[in-house]
Amino acid sequence: MNQDEHIDEMWQQFHSIPEPAFKEVKTAALAAKILQQAGYEVTSGVGGTGVIGILDSHEPGPVVGLRSDMDCLIFTENYKEIGIHACGHDAHMSIVLTVAEMLAKNGIKSGKVKIVMQPAEEIGRGARTLLSTGVIDDIDYLLGLHLMPKELAASGQIVAQIHWTACTLLEAEISGQTAHGSMPNLGINAIDIGCSIINTINAIHMNPLESWSVKPTRFQTGEGALNAICDSATLGFDLRTTKNSEMEILKAKVFNIVKKTSELYGAQAKIKLVGSCPGSEDDLDILELIKTAIIAEVGSTGLILERTTTVGEDLNFYYQFRPKLKTGFIGLGCNLTPGLHDRNMHFNHKDLIHGVNVLYSLVNSLLKFEKE
Repeated sequence: MNQDEHIDEMWQQFHSIPEPAFKEVKTAALAAKILQQAGYEVTSGVGGTGVIGILDSHEPGPVVGLRSDMDCLIFTENYKEIGIHACGHDAHMSIVLTVAEMLAKNGIKSGKVKIVMQPAEEIGRGARTLLSTGVIDDIDYLLGLHLMPKELAASGQIVAQIHWTACTLLEAEISGQTAHGSMPNLGINAIDIGCSIINTINAIHMNPLESWSVKPTRFQTGEGALNAICDSATLGFDLRTTKNSEMEILKAKVFNIVKKTSELYGAQAKIKLVGSCPGSEDDLDILELIKTAIIAEVGSTGLILERTTTVGEDLNFYYQFRPKLKTGFIGLGCNLTPGLHDRNMHFNHKDLIHGVNVLYSLVNSLLKFEKE
């Protein structure tokens, strides 16, 4: 069996057992088995379902981490929820674990390799969960990758630097006062308040030189009688900015609008943070190594220096909470269509070997560095 066939066989195994965030039991067990068979010291159940594999040279040197996400997405078909790997996490696992096998087979001469199989990327909680366990604390360099939609990178192309967007999900609960429709003056209409909040949020002004957006994504109200004033409403908002500092400003504006508008109508409002991912902070320390490894694999014509995307990625939490950690994240072109998070997402499996070779080269290059 050649390397392409081996990677594809591994992908088939992970693809056949999709599991959502923090429920990646079979997925984690398979990852642990592969690492154990390769000769890694394996710890399972980290942060719930995370798996850590350690390959130690027992010689001085840095600790290089390789991270893969593990969770799938949930779709509803015929009123039944099903899991589908529609974001490429099955491919990410296959690439990272193949690199792990190669490192163990060929050996490392210095330092230590840590394979980080992370749960719950799709809900933005996996990285923070692993951070809380301390398993990341000794890592000096952390590498990862993501399959890229065809529009950002085609087959045979690899992105050296991805500028991820900061994203925040907020939920607001408005509590008004019900009344008979014939006497609206006795009620506080939560629908009116919700509409006013949305209109005011749509009028927010931010720095025009920076990219940002805030969108209402949910407006749910009670199911009372049609001649009764609605006393409750739930609103959802999606916030995105290219800079983490701008996100803090935008969140403050949304919080203030929800609170002040509700007070103006005499209602109460509760607003909570549902989820968030920080934007990427450019780490230039290992970017040259990444570019060199990409050119060696796909040539200079296959190198894409950078891409900006409005998608969030929770790997950015590692750098946010461990500023001394140096991170590298590549985007693998593989003619992926019609897009990420589409249940019909598919890609060219022959390109996975490029991700394997680039990450393998990077790990070996970083292990030669003196530990700071």
